[in-house]
Amino acid sequence: MPRPALSETGPGSASRGRILDAAEALFARRGFSGVGMREIAQASELTPASLYNHFPGKEALYEAVLERGATPLLQLLEGLASRELGPDSIDDIVAAIMEHLSQRPHLPRLVFHEACSGGEHLSQLARRWIRPLVAQAEREFKRAPRSGFSERDVPALIAAWIHLVFGHFAMAPLLSEVFEEDLLSPEALERETRFLCELIRRMVASPPASTGP
Repeated sequence: MPRPALSETGPGSASRGRILDAAEALFARRGFSGVGMREIAQASELTPASLYNHFPGKEALYEAVLERGATPLLQLLEGLASRELGPDSIDDIVAAIMEHLSQRPHLPRLVFHEACSGGEHLSQLARRWIRPLVAQAEREFKRAPRSGFSERDVPALIAAWIHLVFGHFAMAPLLSEVFEEDLLSPEALERETRFLCELIRRMVASPPASTGP
């Protein structure tokens, strides 16, 4: 069952959004243990008392950051299950995922930081958020034709896609220096989205018919 979408309107929603933005950026930079609630309050332009009016503690705030970032991705994949797989539906989903992450570029960095540092929330992150995303992606890959790939290749395909999509945002600060271009600019993101759409179309394309010897 899809998780309910987070409310983005109502009393305090502007302050809540500011808190989540600040916490997401700080957690991505230094991980859960490297950030204090007072620092998040300062970055959100709130007093610590005001911050605690929105979130009872750092654990709840960390979970809210993950929920805001991951729930829409899961809902996008769940929505794909009701559609016939084809170039248009694939392009729509890839574009929507890239658009969502372009609004939350710190989320992939948070995930990479947790993975690389072996953070204390690694297991929780894997079980609560990443595993449901992977399970839904597996279902979609398994019902799609795969040119040159068998069902046993599906986990490797999904892992590769996590690297490609999340990696684009997580590695953007470094690779922007390497290529001397802002890889999070609208133009760069549009180009990356076109590339990913073409790549996945080739991955799920039906094998060409044999023409004989």
